[in-house]
Amino acid sequence: MKTIRWGMIGCGAVAEVKSGPGFYKASHSALVAVASRDVKHAQSFAARHGVAKAYDSSEELVADQDIDAVYIATPPSSHKPLSLLVARAGKHVYVEKPMAMRFEECREIVDACEQHRVRLFVAFYRRAMPRFLKVKEWVDGGAIGDVRNVRAVQHQPPAPEDLSRATLPWRLMPKVAGGGKFLDMGIHELDMFDFLFGAIKEVHGIASNQAGLYDVEDTVTASWRHASGVQGYGSWCYVSGLGEDFIEIVGSRGAISFEFFSDKPLRLITAEGEQLFEIPNPPHVQQPFIQSIVDDLNGGAPCPGSVESAVRSTWVADQVLQGYRQQKGY
Repeated sequence: MKTIRWGMIGCGAVAEVKSGPGFYKASHSALVAVASRDVKHAQSFAARHGVAKAYDSSEELVADQDIDAVYIATPPSSHKPLSLLVARAGKHVYVEKPMAMRFEECREIVDACEQHRVRLFVAFYRRAMPRFLKVKEWVDGGAIGDVRNVRAVQHQPPAPEDLSRATLPWRLMPKVAGGGKFLDMGIHELDMFDFLFGAIKEVHGIASNQAGLYDVEDTVTASWRHASGVQGYGSWCYVSGLGEDFIEIVGSRGAISFEFFSDKPLRLITAEGEQLFEIPNPPHVQQPFIQSIVDDLNGGAPCPGSVESAVRSTWVADQVLQGYRQQKGY
C-alpha cells in the first residue's frame, strides 16, 4: 500500500491537535511539508511535529513533487482559490469546512477537481468518529423504528474575545468567514443530518444579530425536511446566558439523544428502557477521517465523507442566512 504524502496549508489552532497529527499518525500517511503566510509559524509547527519542510507560500508547497495531497486549513475566504491552486497542480484536495463561502464557490471547486482528475474531500470528519457511527448504526438498524424528526440546540454565551471588536476572531468576520458561528459549527450538524437521514430538500430559516457584538449573525432558527421524510428543526444562539448542546432523534419506537460537541454518553431510549453508551473521542478527532481518506486513495473502502453532501450543507446554510446577508450587504 502506498504512503500518501501530505502537504498542509495553514498552521493555526485547528491543525495543532484536531487534524495535524492525524496526517503523520495515520497508517500509510506522512506529513512532509507545511506552509503559512508567516514562515515562522510554519517553521515552528514543523519543528514541533517533526515535519521536514516549511514554506512561506502556498505556491511553493503545491509545486513540491514529494506531495500527493494537500490539506487546506485556512479560513473559508481562501478555500476556493487554494482548492483551485491545488487541483491545478494535480494534487488531491482536502479542505476544511465549510467547503467555501457560498454554494456557487463549492460548485467551482468540484468542477475544478473533476477537470484536473483529482479527488476532493471536505473536513466533515465526524462521519468517521466512533460515537457518530454508533448513532448511524442505531438509525440504520431501526433501533428506534422509523425516524420522525430531529431537533438540534446549540446555545453558548459569548467568548471573551467576542466582547470587543478589537479582539474578534476571524470566525466572526463576514469577509473572512462568510458568516458566524452557525456557519462554523452548526454546519457540522447539517452535514451529520445529511449523513444520517439523507439530503435536505426544503429549508426555512431566520438569522439575526441580537447582541450587536459583531456584524455576522448570532442567533439562528431553522426548520427543514429531508427527502426521506424526516423533519428537523434547530436553534443556535451564541449570545445566550447559559450553554446547551443537544441533539434528539425521535423515532416511531424510541429516541436517541446526545451532545454533539462533546463526548458525553449517548442515550438510547426504547420500550425496554434507557441505555447509556460512553464512546470517548479520539485524541486527534480528524485522524479516523484522515485514515479513511488515505485508505480510499489507496483503493480501499470509500471515505464516508460525501462531496455532494458538503455542497448541500453549504446550500442549506445559504438558504438560512440569505435574508440576513442581504440585509447586511455581504
